[in-house]
Amino acid sequence: MKQKANNFQNMRELGFYQQAAIAATLLERMLPNYQLFSEVTGFGDAKLCRDILNLVWEWLFVKKVKINFERLCNELELATPDQSQFDMFGVYPAIDTATALDSMLNGILSQDATEFVNVAKISQASVARLIEYQAENIDITTEAELKKWVRDHELMEYEMDCLAELIELVTPLNDGFQREQVQMLKAWVREQGLSNLGMELAADSQNADG
Repeated sequence: MKQKANNFQNMRELGFYQQAAIAATLLERMLPNYQLFSEVTGFGDAKLCRDILNLVWEWLFVKKVKINFERLCNELELATPDQSQFDMFGVYPAIDTATALDSMLNGILSQDATEFVNVAKISQASVARLIEYQAENIDITTEAELKKWVRDHELMEYEMDCLAELIELVTPLNDGFQREQVQMLKAWVREQGLSNLGMELAADSQNADG
């Protein structure tokens, strides 16, 4: 397995569509965080986010498909929560999910794979935020201790393992994706059974085509 410390660089070395596929798969692991927040608060549009990610998958294997991603960006902005309006931790993973989905769309619109790497960075930062939040009840007194706590936490290890495994899965596909490859990546998410924050995935969390 490639060294996890070099995950982002290893991802950058892949082709455009390979990086897009990794980002879309990571979003499948983040989306339940938004769905839960929306269910609890009644804010946002979980169906919109699900539909956008479905269209991203379609774009990935139907190269000439015509999708108005710019309009979707505008709709997504309206469904992104404002942290100042919610006194609960769950608003942060919801914002992270919407921000990562926006990066995905911007990467497609601008043909800039840097945005797909940003999705991976946002997912990892979301995990780090949860670990830091949980650490408030632990006797950690220095910044160095906190960084080590985050780095060594099992949830961060799992996040890094998942990205490293995805890079290995996507590397042999040579930047060409068919429906079968998309189904394989979605199946991988189901097999993991957890969101990036360690929440169990609902059986219907991927009610997408394929």
